[in-house]
Amino acid sequence: MPDRGPSASMNPTQASSAIVRGDVMRRAVSTDRAPPPLPFFSQGIVCQGMVYCSGQIGMSPITKRMVDGGVGDRTAQVLNNLSEVLEAAGSSLRNVVECNVFLTDMTNFAAMNRVYDTFFEEPKPSRTCVAVSELPMQTDVEIKCIAHLAVEEPREEPRKEPREIPQLPSSARIPFVGDL
Repeated sequence: MPDRGPSASMNPTQASSAIVRGDVMRRAVSTDRAPPPLPFFSQGIVCQGMVYCSGQIGMSPITKRMVDGGVGDRTAQVLNNLSEVLEAAGSSLRNVVECNVFLTDMTNFAAMNRVYDTFFEEPKPSRTCVAVSELPMQTDVEIKCIAHLAVEEPREEPRKEPREIPQLPSSARIPFVGDL
């Protein structure tokens, strides 16, 4: 079996393994500053300039227990956990392009949004929020995200002149179903 793991002397916050499949390299992201994943998935994967973060729940990486409070408190912990995984990958919440939010009760939507909104700058990432029947450890919120690695410099798009729209002669008429 090929050596897929980091050297034993690496800092556990920066430990990762890289696997090359064909000409595409995938690197697992691992940090002790976020809750450890179960053995069947990684905290995140870096592939072709993007970071794919597994879903995080509101678990403290220190106590390995769900944080107390309401859905807002757990949303803040989830986003802090995702931030740590992104940082270990060489990215940040500023580079997030998509989030998927899972709630067990849509009445928590507004409370989750109030906290979520404080973590992201404009332009906000695209997002999906869905209700699910159950989440791990009986939590009420889970979030996963995708981010890019590179910091993009804003560039000005070249101005395009408005295209002239051809006009139909006033006698031209498109038939409708009722005309037939």
